[in-house]
Amino acid sequence: MMRKRYLMAPGPTPVPPEVLAAGAEPVLHHRGPDFRALMMRVLSRLQEVCRTKNDVLVFTASGSGAFESAIVNLLSQGERVLAVSAGEFGERWASTATAYGADVHDLRYSWGETPRPEDVKNRVEETGAEVVFLVHSETSTGVVADVQALARAAREAGAISVVDAVSSLGAVRLDTDAWGLDVVVSGSQKALMTPPGLSVSTVSSAAWERCARTTTPRVYFDWTRLRASLETGTTPFTPAVSLVVSLDKALEMLLEEGLEAAFARHAALGRACREGAKAMGLTLYSPDEERSAIVTAILTPDGVDARELVLALRQRFGITVAGGHGELGARMFRIGHIGYYDVFDITTALSAVEVLLAEGGADIERGAAVSRALEAFREAVSV
Repeated sequence: MMRKRYLMAPGPTPVPPEVLAAGAEPVLHHRGPDFRALMMRVLSRLQEVCRTKNDVLVFTASGSGAFESAIVNLLSQGERVLAVSAGEFGERWASTATAYGADVHDLRYSWGETPRPEDVKNRVEETGAEVVFLVHSETSTGVVADVQALARAAREAGAISVVDAVSSLGAVRLDTDAWGLDVVVSGSQKALMTPPGLSVSTVSSAAWERCARTTTPRVYFDWTRLRASLETGTTPFTPAVSLVVSLDKALEMLLEEGLEAAFARHAALGRACREGAKAMGLTLYSPDEERSAIVTAILTPDGVDARELVLALRQRFGITVAGGHGELGARMFRIGHIGYYDVFDITTALSAVEVLLAEGGADIERGAAVSRALEAFREAVSV
């Protein structure tokens, strides 16, 4: 018997049928006029979604490729940088920059904390860092940081900002130009509702100035080379043509919904998930705030191994959620709600969690999670 599957991780996320169908169309030649027109349209739509007039670059690579491209184009060996870390992906900035020989300084918080702008400003002044790496949405913890304030603090201290928006772009407000963000990197596989394989970078004039004088070798991830090609709608190397077609359709759908409407939908889904979890008596790890609209991180009750719960959700109900990273692996599970989701996806996941916990002997009122989630969603969308 076939069983329906539910992808409820914070990435990759479900892809709308229209986007999958677009990617299944006959492959275009990447040097032909049809692809050139397509790429120019995608770049224009990405500027709208990023809310920027800066250059937008598209690589055939995951979000980690966008991370690496920022480092090799902005840093020469030995240059001082600050990596702001409060989870797995802040630490990835630090480890990647270290691999390329940068002089990396940390501003490290406990996992689950929210970075503070005054700390960023003080640390840049202490270290003389020229570039600050920030994470907008830390999916390992569910924290969404105030990158507007963090980037302002970096700028006031004399550094440019590079922001990981892999999971936040298209889900929560991110105003690249209005917030003065020098570089924003993202990926196709989260709120942009496209299969994995494409990464996006926006580059400000200040970032281009740094790029022009850096000496780190690069070939595939050379921003200057890519920009020159994209000006005519092509790329230096063969792109993932069908993924670009898919992304074009997904961006069309997102812009038709409207960015403000998408932000409101994600906020309502986040509230529904948090309230449903609390109705079961579970403890949130991610902040209980409207910005937590991307992934809800939840701690299991005492005596319940989160790894076993995650496995049982997949085996019993076909529901894939994410576990916790590192030391949180036995205690945390994460329900994603970015991109192609509605409230009934949330209630499906909560219902399955409720069944498993109740069967395991937890003191849970059956049906409370779904009822409260639906009520919270209604409250959010009626505001």
